[in-house]
Parts: sequence; structure tokens; C-alpha cells
Amino acid sequence: NGERTRVCTGTHIIQIESTTPFQTTYLSGTLHMKDHEEEIKFLTQEEEQNVKTNAPKRVLQRLRIICLKRNKLVRSKLVITMAFLVLFQLGHHYFRIVKRYNRHSYYIHYRKKYDRCKFQDNGPEPVILMALGRSGSSVTWDTLARLSGDATIAHEITGGNQEASLDYFNDIKDHINEKWASLRLCNIQRYYMDKSKNDGKNYAMVGFQWKPYKKTFDHHYANDGLRRLADDRSKVIYLTRNPLDRYISNRKHSQFIHSEEVPAHCKADDTDCIKRHKLHAKGIQIDLQTDEEKLAFINHLRKGIQADELIENKLDFVGVKHVHVRYESLFNDDDDDTYADEWMKVFHFLGVGPQEELTMGDVRRSFEYASTSATQHNKTIANYKKVKEALEGTDFWNLIH
Repeated sequence: NGERTRVCTGTHIIQIESTTPFQTTYLSGTLHMKDHEEEIKFLTQEEEQNVKTNAPKRVLQRLRIICLKRNKLVRSKLVITMAFLVLFQLGHHYFRIVKRYNRHSYYIHYRKKYDRCKFQDNGPEPVILMALGRSGSSVTWDTLARLSGDATIAHEITGGNQEASLDYFNDIKDHINEKWASLRLCNIQRYYMDKSKNDGKNYAMVGFQWKPYKKTFDHHYANDGLRRLADDRSKVIYLTRNPLDRYISNRKHSQFIHSEEVPAHCKADDTDCIKRHKLHAKGIQIDLQTDEEKLAFINHLRKGIQADELIENKLDFVGVKHVHVRYESLFNDDDDDTYADEWMKVFHFLGVGPQEELTMGDVRRSFEYASTSATQHNKTIANYKKVKEALEGTDFWNLIH
């Protein structure tokens, strides 16, 4: 009927014209034509040139070129699709990384705001409470906050033990470096300023706790952070406690880690918790049977006093604005009518809270947590006389009472 038909076999496209003086057949991948003259005429019309080569081979080459172009187009589309998928996966991974900011930060979704934070003069007073473990830091912070305004929480962001503290300082990001402490203080201040707008409360002092373990207090980021705090004129409350009392407290709590029997703190109105604390605080045995045990005990107390001195010396040397207060002066006065001089010293340093005529009765009425430590060692240490004998003639004889 004079029509032309194209047949694609995947690798070849064969163009066949019917009702011509010749017949074509496709055999074994080769085009055979019976009439050679009509074959030449056909190719001349198609290519407008005289074809002297073998016609079936020439037609086959042309058809292969057509199929090759189609295959290249298919491959190009495949490459573009694969490239798009790769870019999609890379983009997804990139945005996951950008979204994930410093894991120790409170404000992961506000990276730019966090890094560019500036202290506000009309905001709550930013403070760092520096104290070693079992020094009464939580109850001290809570009482200071409640006496000066509404309660705030000071988290132990640098870690509650030496291993966690080392991990914290090793994980500080390079773009944060020496600004880690100042930025954390600033953003905590900003957080409570925003919180105050919503709940209408008066937050007078805000901040975090820093446990200055010897292993990490000499870390280069700790040193850089202190220098930056000194430049910013940030304030530090340095709290110390009798190393013998800290030793006894650690012995009491070491048997009940993560236990409800003796939790870390007791609410002031939780009489059952207070009774359990006082019960387990009695009869604590200090090993002094051998000379080695006595020497180890004395060395433990010596290291505690040396650590206190090294910390304060560094704060003085770097120029950090700080006040040194003692646990015993804060909590061991049972007379409600006595002026709370140690507490007022802290408030005078901070510039917030009651700075005169504050009594110990006022302080105790503000307690959220109860003080569960006995003031007399003969009530807590089972072998009190042996401990006293071991300390006689040493620089630590005045630690026992």
C-alpha cells in the first residue's frame, strides 16, 4: 500500500517499505534485499548520495546509529535520575547535621541566637555555683534563689562525676571554645527572661553548677572559660565543705546509688526521707586497722584540702569575680534568731536578695530541701575515738568535732 513501517528490535530499527519491486527479510541480524538495483535506489533517496558499499551492511550501520542515539538518551535519563537521588540523600544528611547542635545545649533549635547571646542588665543575675560533690550545692542554690526571688534550677552541666566532666570538656565545639561558660550563662538568663514573661514570676538569680574536679579543672577549655568569665565580669560562688564531712556523706550515699531508700536530697516536709537519711548516717565505720589504711585516710583529707586551695588560687590568679562561702557557716547554726551573716555575704556579693537583718530562722523557713547531715561526728562515726586519735598531731585534727 506504499506505506513505510519501522520496527525496533531493541538494538536495531528496520525501515521496511512494502509494495516495492523487491522484498526484504530480516535474518540473523542482517538485512537481505533481493533486488540490488532497487536497493541502491532506495539508499540514494534516503541519503542523497551514491552508496557503493554493500547495501545491507550500510542500512544495518544506519539503523544501529539510530538505536545508539536512543540508548544514549535512555542512559542520560538514568544518570540524571541517579544524580538526583544522590543529591537528595546528601541534602537530607546535611540538614540532619545542621539541625543537630551541641548536645549539651539547652537551645538546639536556636543556634544563631545561642552563639550571639548578649547579657542583659535588666535580666536576672547570672551566677555559677562552683563546688565539689557532697558539698550541699543543690540546697544552697535553691535557698539562695528562693530568698532572692522565685526558685530556679542550676544544673550540673559540666558533669556529676569525673568521667562525665571529662566527656563534657572534650565535646566542647571549636566554634564555642572559651565562650562555653559565658554563652551558657547568657542563654540561661535569656531563657528565664522569656519564662518570666509567660508565668509572671520574678527570677532574681540564674545559672549552673560547675564541679571543679582536678582532672578537668586544668583542661584547656576550663582555663579558657575562666579567663572569659573574668573578662565578662561574671560572678562565681565558691562553696566548700569540711572534707571529713564530704567523706562521710560519700560513704553514706555510696551504698544507695539510684535508690529511693537514701535519695540525694529530701524535701523539707518529707519526714520519712529525713528519718532514713539520719538512720543511715549513724554507725559509719572508717577503716583504720592498719598503718596503710590510716595513711590512705589522712591522704584523702589532705587531697580534699589541697583541692580547695588550688581552686580558689586559680580563681584569684585568673581574676574571676567570686565569693568563698563554707557549708558549715551556712547550715550549722541552730539558733533561729542569729543573723545569717554567711548568707547575707553572698547576697551582698550578688547584689540581689536580703542583704541585712536576715536571720537563720528566715533561711530555714525558705528551705525546699532539708539538711540531713549531723553536726557532731560522734553521732555519725562508729569508731569516733580511733578517728580522733588518728588525726591528733596532724594538720587535720581540727576537722573532727
